[in-house]
Amino acid sequence: MSGLGPILLIYGTWIVGFIILLLLGYLIYDKRYKNNGSTNPSKPSNGFVSTSEVFIDPKDGFTYRVYYNPRSGDREYIRES
Repeated sequence: MSGLGPILLIYGTWIVGFIILLLLGYLIYDKRYKNNGSTNPSKPSNGFVSTSEVFIDPKDGFTYRVYYNPRSGDREYIRES
């Protein structure tokens, strides 16, 4: 039983690291098209200007226009009707 400790430590560290990477990936990657906690904002926030960039999101099939904040460099994605 004493030889099991280092093995559990090695594999446990890998498993915990993998779970942390999954959580970070979910928290960072999945927020790309979300805007200030609102899932479907109808207009951009103050300071954002419209760009010519429009795309269809393959996940939901809706068309989105990209807005850009020149001061912060942030982008917002507003679904067009």
